[in-house]
Amino acid sequence: MLFTNSFSDSDVLRYVNEMASFIKAQREAFAPQAAPLSPEEMAAFKPFFSEAILNTTQFCKKTDGPVETPDFVKELNDRGIAISLERMEAVTLMDVVVSYRDLGPHIRFHELVHAVQYQKLGLKQFANKYVRGLLTRGSYEKIPLEASAHLLEEKFAKNPSEIFSVEADVQRWINENKF
Repeated sequence: MLFTNSFSDSDVLRYVNEMASFIKAQREAFAPQAAPLSPEEMAAFKPFFSEAILNTTQFCKKTDGPVETPDFVKELNDRGIAISLERMEAVTLMDVVVSYRDLGPHIRFHELVHAVQYQKLGLKQFANKYVRGLLTRGSYEKIPLEASAHLLEEKFAKNPSEIFSVEADVQRWINENKF
C-alpha cells in the first residue's frame, strides 16, 4: 500500500526537515556522552567497515529509557504510519548511536551500516530517503534504508567469517537507486 498519496508535497518536505533537525539536535545532545567502540569490537568489525567509520562512530547508552519520540513522529502515527522510537533498540544519529540497553554485536553492526549510509548520503539526503521510504512503505520495517541494514546485519550474523564491504554494498544501492 502506498501512503504518499495522503501526504502533500509540503507535508513530505516538512517531515524531511523536521527529521533532519531532530537527528542533528539529538546527535549534538548525546555526542558528549558517547564512547568509541572497544578495541575488540574494532577488530571484529574491521573486515566489514572502513577505519574511518569505526574510528568516528560512537555509542551512548541512555540510562533513562529510549530516545523521546518527537511530535512529528507522533503525528505520523496518528496518520497511519507505523513507527516508534520506543521499540527501537538503538537509534543512529549520523555518527552517534544511542541505545537504552547494552547492544550485542549484531545490533552494533546494524547501526554501523546506518553510519555508512549517513556518511555516503549526508544528513539531508538520509532524512529525505528515510521519510520518503517511510511514507511510501507505511512502516519502519519496510523503509529501504532499514531493510538494507537488516539484510547486511543478517548476512553478518549468518556467517561472520564471510568478509564483505558494507561501504561497497551501500554505494551500490545508492548507485542503483534502491533507497
